[in-house]
Amino acid sequence: MSDADIDDDFDDDFVDDDDAKMVEEAETSVRTRLSSLEKRRLIDNLLEEKRLAKELKDDLDDIDNFDEDGDDWDDDL
Repeated sequence: MSDADIDDDFDDDFVDDDDAKMVEEAETSVRTRLSSLEKRRLIDNLLEEKRLAKELKDDLDDIDNFDEDGDDWDDDL
């Protein structure tokens, strides 16, 4: 049995090219959707990191501005 005979056996699997196109479109749609979800997850993670960094910076700024002796005078002078 030659390779050509084997290939001929599968020619009738997709008699209608529309079926093959629908399968390909569905696969493409799933890949696109997964890619979009992954991008959204990465964006969400980046935004969360930025929020946490800003919160940490604000906390550190508050510590730097802390008036150690409770008066209104600048302690650095």
